Formats: sequence, C-alpha cells, structure tokens
Amino acid sequence: MRRSVNTQDGMTLVELLAAISISMLIIGAIYTVFLAGIRVYQHIGIESELRSEADYAVARIMNALYMFSPDGLEADRSQENKTLSQLSFVKNEQFKTNNQVGLVSRETAAQSVHQIISIKDGKLMMDGEAITSTRLLLDDSSSFSFRCARRDGEICRSGVITIILTIKDGNNNGMLSIKPFTLQTEFGF
Repeated sequence: MRRSVNTQDGMTLVELLAAISISMLIIGAIYTVFLAGIRVYQHIGIESELRSEADYAVARIMNALYMFSPDGLEADRSQENKTLSQLSFVKNEQFKTNNQVGLVSRETAAQSVHQIISIKDGKLMMDGEAITSTRLLLDDSSSFSFRCARRDGEICRSGVITIILTIKDGNNNGMLSIKPFTLQTEFGF
C-alpha cells in the first residue's frame, strides 16, 4: 500500500496504541534503572559516612591514649584474648631525676590515674562520655580484646589492642536500610 504526501491519512488507532505501549515499556525500564542507581548511590554514601565516623572515633581513642600516655592496661591474665566491653588504661608511674648523677628512673606514683574506654548502649565511650554520634550505632558483637607482650603483676605494660566495631545505621528509616558491617583495627601500646 502506497501513501502519498497529499493524502489525509494518519496513523490508525492500533498503530498509535502500539507506539505508546512500546514507549511506556522503554520509559519504565529506564526509570527503574535510574531509581536503582539513585538507591545504590545513597546506600554507598551512608555506608561511607558511617565508616568515616567510625574511623574518626578510633582516631580520637588513639589520640587520647597518646596524650594520656598510659603505663599499661589494667587487666588480669584471664581477660587476655577474650572479648571485652571495657578497657582500663592506667598511669601509675612517674619519672624521678637524680640530680647528682643525672639519671632518670621510674618509680610508682602516689596515685594511679585511669582512662576507661568502653562500649555501652550502642555507643563508644571514653571516660563515660560518648564519642560517637546518634547516627552510628554499635551492635552487641562490637568488642575489645588485647594480647599482652610484657606483664607486671595485674598491669599489661605492652601489647596489642584489637577493636572490633560492628556498625549499623542509627537513622534507619526502613526505606533505605544499611546492613551492619564490621571494622577491625589493631594497634600497639
């Protein structure tokens, strides 16, 4: 069948419906892919934000311990390599200078000073103060552990501390849920 330019013939209703149906299928597929991309982008952004906050919290702990400069970790042998919810660092020695010979020696201080790091109610705490925001919640599987290299009575003078943080989103509104993920860090003291 041949159509000419001068005729008044248009598209039939069937052709028009077929074109609209095919267009709607293509637009629907593009829209679905677009929405999935936006959700993945938001998911990655939230997870990245939570990771950054956890890194910041661990950095705050390490900086506080550096400034506190503890003499050791107060813990008995039965706690070594166990999952703990609290660590107590102690500063119980002081330097004494012998002015006659110029030697510096350590001696036990009159009073011990403690710095306590703990996981309580889904928050990372330092001396009873939360150092994480309400956005970052810690799962019950978050813990501390340590391996002692040099012990002096009930005080571990040097060793390695392991911090395991299982993180979940505190602002989870159900529309965009982030699965809990685990971060682990180790550092020596």
